[in-house]
Amino acid sequence: MEMFSAVSSLVSPFVGGSSGGVVDGMKLVVLGGTVETARRVSSSAWNSFVNSFYLTARFSEDDYPYDWLMHWQVACPATLPLLISQQVMQAARLGPQPTNVPGAMNSSFGDEFEDLDADEDDAPGKQKMRVVFMPTFDTTHTIYYKGHWLRVCRSRQSNGDELLSISVVARSNNILKQLVLEAKKEYERDAEHRVQIFFADSVRRRRRHRSRHSSSHSIGSQHGSWRWTDSRQKRPMSSIVLAPGVKEMLLADTRDFLKSEKWYADRGIPFRRGYLLHGVPGSGKSSLIHAIAGELALDIYVVSLSSSWINDATLTALMGRVPARCIVLLEDLDAAFTRSTSRDGASTGAPTSEKKNDSNDNTDSNNNNNNGNNEKKEDINTLSLSGLLNALDGVAASEGRILFATTNHLERLDPALSRPGRMDVWIEFKNATKWQCEQLFNNFFPAADNIPPGPPPTIEEEKRAAGIPVEEHEADCNCRKKNERLADGTLTPTLAPPKHLDATTLAQLAKKFAASIPEDEFSVASLQGYLLKNKTRPQAAADEAASWREAKERAEREKRRREREEKERKDREEERERKRREERDQARQDREAEEKERERKAKEDKDRLQEEKDKAEAEKAKDTSTEAAAAAVASISLNESGESASPAAST
Repeated sequence: MEMFSAVSSLVSPFVGGSSGGVVDGMKLVVLGGTVETARRVSSSAWNSFVNSFYLTARFSEDDYPYDWLMHWQVACPATLPLLISQQVMQAARLGPQPTNVPGAMNSSFGDEFEDLDADEDDAPGKQKMRVVFMPTFDTTHTIYYKGHWLRVCRSRQSNGDELLSISVVARSNNILKQLVLEAKKEYERDAEHRVQIFFADSVRRRRRHRSRHSSSHSIGSQHGSWRWTDSRQKRPMSSIVLAPGVKEMLLADTRDFLKSEKWYADRGIPFRRGYLLHGVPGSGKSSLIHAIAGELALDIYVVSLSSSWINDATLTALMGRVPARCIVLLEDLDAAFTRSTSRDGASTGAPTSEKKNDSNDNTDSNNNNNNGNNEKKEDINTLSLSGLLNALDGVAASEGRILFATTNHLERLDPALSRPGRMDVWIEFKNATKWQCEQLFNNFFPAADNIPPGPPPTIEEEKRAAGIPVEEHEADCNCRKKNERLADGTLTPTLAPPKHLDATTLAQLAKKFAASIPEDEFSVASLQGYLLKNKTRPQAAADEAASWREAKERAEREKRRREREEKERKDREEERERKRREERDQARQDREAEEKERERKAKEDKDRLQEEKDKAEAEKAKDTSTEAAAAAVASISLNESGESASPAAST
């Protein structure tokens, strides 16, 4: 009351005698402010008291444990039912590149569900969607983990960074360490069967999907960055069909390199190794790199040297920031530079290659616009061979990485690339041999002994196995819909399941297939494309190989004929153009000759006129001088006669 009296005494001089209502209002304002202040102080004190019993760990999105824990929350089945029951989840759609979902480094986890009424044969080409449930922002989730209740809160700061906070009532932080360790193991276990693909990007991105072997928290800078684009299933080495001993030698060499770090360090040799894969297109160069990455559990970092934004500084910075254990892939090395792939095309004899615009650069430009980067950038590739060599084995080049480079034109490369430490091993890829044809056929059509028995489970069986209740009328409804669509002609009947042949029969078919393919004429990719058309028909694949070869040869002959005709047409056009050019040159030369002749004649006429004029002037001057001389002689004669007359007169 003393406070109210003091306030009343302060207000009274300003409001005069009618201050009763105003004073009462001021009392309410002061009372409300006091109560709110007391509430906030008590709430803060209570929160501080409660939080004093909690251990809290905070993980920024730039920290590795952030990805581990987000992946663990999404993948761990013990947390999803509780989170779903709290009805505080948000759905995140996983498209072909789920870069917007933290921890979504592959599609092997998450709570997946499909339309239970959908028919498996309704749309064979329809893309199936996966839904991953993730914690919402600024909402506290409670998870029971190993006898402790954890409070998990995912928040977003004012600068856009995400923060994950985990609190637990405990006297030691061991439970948090166990949680992080388990999340790390779960994350690495899912990543074990996939290969992460990174691409060089001109834009620095705040958020990065990190490599499994990366030792830094950020792999981007003002000179470009590494952008995670995809994670692919590992490809078995048995699916790669090359000449005997090639893939075994390459795999053994890469394994030995990764185990020889101490050997390199003891001898002062940079711990780097490079491989150049050259040869015809479609011979399996990229597939081999993919298989080796999966076999060695390495991530792939791809650099497109033909990108318009790349230069010496950018490439050096990118190559210096790759993690120690990874594969760096330089594709189409021969098409990398603006002018040529040699220091001096005239000195080395290497053909020059003009710079072509890369279609992927449009994506980079769009990324720049989307990120609000309005700075003007030069769309010119200034990468030089010296910059490439410095990036491969310069002072700033990273160590411990395996470098692969591919090219279809070995003759265009500078010999400096073959120096040890840059491209240590060169492997040539050729068209398929008969042995490769036979092995490729065996890979496509395994023997019956290698096929697991029994038909694949139906949708209803999979649902029952997953614990999803399936009503009897549901299966009948699906069958009824399929029969109706078959009757209407809107659904194509599926083929009967193929009969798996025994090993002896398949071996004979493989030899027949190989005998139909000529040696070193077709690429592995073209043969694989043919076998894909007959992936369930080994007998037809072997029987129709000869006709396919003849069709390919006819197509190739037709292609060569068209190319020859096109070349002849171009030659004729060039010949006509050459003749027209010669005629134009001859006409120009004739005109120039006529012009020169006219100029010569005009000059001669001018010189003759000038000569005549000079001659006339000379004659005139001569006449004038003659007259002057005659006048002088006459004057002298008069003077002499006058002098002779004077003495006579005096006498």
